[in-house]
Amino acid sequence: MASYLLKSRADSTTAKYAGYFKHFEQFCKSKCLCAKPAKAMSVCLFITGLLDEDKSYSVICACVYAIKWKHSIYGLDDPTTDSFVQHLLEAAKRLRSKPTQKKDVIDASVLVDLCTKFENDMNLINMRDLAMIIICFAGFLRYNELSKLLCSDVVFNNDHLILKIRSSKTDVYREGSEVLIAKGSGKACPYLMLERYMVAAGLTLPSEKFLFSPMLYSKGKYSFITKNKPLSYTRAREIIISKLALVAPGLKLGTHSLRASGATVAANASGLSDRCIKRHGRWRTEKAKDGYIKDSLDKKLMVTKCLGL
Repeated sequence: MASYLLKSRADSTTAKYAGYFKHFEQFCKSKCLCAKPAKAMSVCLFITGLLDEDKSYSVICACVYAIKWKHSIYGLDDPTTDSFVQHLLEAAKRLRSKPTQKKDVIDASVLVDLCTKFENDMNLINMRDLAMIIICFAGFLRYNELSKLLCSDVVFNNDHLILKIRSSKTDVYREGSEVLIAKGSGKACPYLMLERYMVAAGLTLPSEKFLFSPMLYSKGKYSFITKNKPLSYTRAREIIISKLALVAPGLKLGTHSLRASGATVAANASGLSDRCIKRHGRWRTEKAKDGYIKDSLDKKLMVTKCLGL
């Protein structure tokens, strides 16, 4: 039963909370306090110590959630609901929060320039990288969605392809969803680029092999490593930044840049509803969706143009 109780959260979340609660236990031990069950004043002293150490709001918030989670798992009274704890958490938010540093966005012309740059050097690793970048842009993919894609998750139809997203950040119950990407005719067409990459790599659709895997260079050519595993976050980030920097130097980019860029281009296009964008990007709320989208100058000016001044 205990193992099932721990599955009420994702494994990564459970590991994160366990680590933060361990810090709280060490604090309580040094002060001769009880960590489980903890008193509200013990939590207050712990938060005060974190504030004195100049810890960020995200760290303090994670510690409080870890304490709440641990007491909930053991069926103990939650000390974090105390008013003192809540006021200290609000103080941490005011004192330690920092402005969000938004990454820059790109448009489709950057991807066209990138494909043009490599059209005479389409070895296997370049085809993999370009397919990965364009698919992320067109499908508004998160890294964890991209990394989990298998060959069997891809369906090619006459005028579009389908990506089966088995699990994602907002799909906590693993219901799954599908991303439809239309077939284009330009150099940066996601359908044609992915198809070309899979043919060159010998990847078949029924295969359970990861779609984007690490490669090695041996005997004058690139090939997949023997072990079937996805690209790491670090390597995927390096690929995205280094490749895009070739045609868009000076921009602040990251793994979420392609997701944000695709959503921004779609949002600034006329005739496309917010509902379609939200569904395509698998966002739960309008607020989450709007956080990714950067309005164009014309869209911003439209507000005052409508006033008729």
